[in-house]
Amino acid sequence: METLDGAVSLLIACIELLFIINLFLFAKKSTINKLVITQLILLFGYQLLEFLICFVGFHDQLIIYLALFDITLLPPLGLFTVLLYAGKLKNHHYLIFIPAIFFVIYFPIVIDSLAVTKCTVLYATYNYPLGPLYATFYYLPIIGAMIILNKKWGSDTDSKQKSLTRFYFFGYLYTFLPGMIFAIFFPTFVEAVESLLCKLAFVLSIFLTIFVLKNKP
Repeated sequence: METLDGAVSLLIACIELLFIINLFLFAKKSTINKLVITQLILLFGYQLLEFLICFVGFHDQLIIYLALFDITLLPPLGLFTVLLYAGKLKNHHYLIFIPAIFFVIYFPIVIDSLAVTKCTVLYATYNYPLGPLYATFYYLPIIGAMIILNKKWGSDTDSKQKSLTRFYFFGYLYTFLPGMIFAIFFPTFVEAVESLLCKLAFVLSIFLTIFVLKNKP
């Protein structure tokens, strides 16, 4: 290959795969832990797909759709898991998946509009319809999860539970707060927000892996 575009994605994918294997072998199989492991699988899947797109050169619309499908599920699944962990999950909270379902159904309808506009060693940028609406959907569940975890951290009375919640919250904070700051000061970040957030989410994957190992209900 003439370039190393996508090489960082492969490196992160390999490390996240090791995390997943480790959790399958050593983690307690509670519902929350299974949901967190599912998030890690999605993070791994996206990095692998971005490697195939940018390094191997698979620019077929189907591969691009699979990458978008993968990361579209991450924010609502993360919020759903946080709601369950905080003991606040209600039947109507399943509605948080509706925007994801909309985009998962909508993107195949406009699949000819999906394209990779740029690949670099660190990130990829995509062209797809309804970009501003998609960005709103993407950020709101993340912000919601952070708010819920912060409130649970403040209300926990058991020291071990409080420490675990704090660790969960900091995983989100250290991952997405830098992303939000970058988006304000560096316009190019917004153009590749999905890809770069998934790179920053490598930090979250570390926190989530340790969280699952510590979470022994």
